[in-house]
Amino acid sequence: MGGPTKEKLDLLEQKIKFTLRPLINSINNSGINRERRVQLDDLLLEISDIRENIEDRLEQGGSTEDKTRLTNLVDYLYAIIKGASIQMSLPERREHPRQSISEGKELFDQASRKKGIRILNLSMGGMRLHSLTKLKVGSIFRTKLNSSRHGTIPLKGEVVWSRPKGNGEGYIVGVHFLPMEDEVLKGLAIFLEECCTGQ
Repeated sequence: MGGPTKEKLDLLEQKIKFTLRPLINSINNSGINRERRVQLDDLLLEISDIRENIEDRLEQGGSTEDKTRLTNLVDYLYAIIKGASIQMSLPERREHPRQSISEGKELFDQASRKKGIRILNLSMGGMRLHSLTKLKVGSIFRTKLNSSRHGTIPLKGEVVWSRPKGNGEGYIVGVHFLPMEDEVLKGLAIFLEECCTGQ
């Protein structure tokens, strides 16, 4: 059966098997230069974005066949990366399901003092943001959420990837949470529950 998810899976397979694998084979055989490093980093970001898009779709409901195919493709992706002769950075496998934040809650980055940031989705492990200004990969992002049942929830995470938004309106950013105290984790779980139930 076709559909948007199958099209995305076909695209992901094409990027991994017919674009990434030949590039890594070429790097393994001939070494890496600045141009190849840029090409590799851009491709890994693109692959990560496609994978996250598929995961978001499957979290809303997807066939067992699609889920199995995605798992196999991701396993193959990590096998290729593991066999490469160079270090590559790729966002970790998602450990927690993400909750879309329909109203796109506004955030303020306390670390960089930047505004114009909205949450696109959120989980116990991290969040995806839309930022009007660039957030540096490797920087620490600090912000707060407000829960009607738990009060203020301080969050701290590392910016693990960033890419320009397709229409030129800012950046899409991935943040992976740093270890948090139990009370903060409890508050985040309550906040996610509120988002799910609309309370």
